[in-house]
Amino acid sequence: MKVIISILLLVSFLFSKTLNNSLLDIHATIMPKVLLLEHGVEKKIKDNKINITIAYEDNNYKDMKFLKTSIESKYPKGISGYEIVIDLINYNNFQKCKKNTNILYIFPSSEQNVIYLINAYKECDAITFASIKKYLKFDAMISIDVGKKVKPIVNLNAVKNSGISFKPVLLSISKVYQEEK
Repeated sequence: MKVIISILLLVSFLFSKTLNNSLLDIHATIMPKVLLLEHGVEKKIKDNKINITIAYEDNNYKDMKFLKTSIESKYPKGISGYEIVIDLINYNNFQKCKKNTNILYIFPSSEQNVIYLINAYKECDAITFASIKKYLKFDAMISIDVGKKVKPIVNLNAVKNSGISFKPVLLSISKVYQEEK
């Protein structure tokens, strides 16, 4: 009986890690493409480099490294003629937004940390991309819904309040975030 339980626990652990990596792989694919759907993005990209900043905590360091590696392997020569540069910030060391950030990717943290980070990056005119859907209620702009189909979820209020506008094609392929009541 102990052997069966051990095997089940091992299989569920391995499956959950694979599932998590699969989701991060989807995020790595979609995130840079979303930026290119922003109106006037060419004016925001400095030195022909798309800058993605990934915010993480120590407990999701491995996931952060996986996401970084996944983006780099999917876009080794960049995307649409732009080089992709990835910066990392640990929530514990965060002081102010990086002005050159085009996309802020938010790994899980405390509600207070997430809200503080999203508000700080509003000043830097960055798209905030949440690893989990519930951060949309804290004004993150985009997340991913994985069901029968993979679709971006767009928080229209957060986008509107940021002054960022996207090309209509993003909304045509996305779900619109509705805050749960």
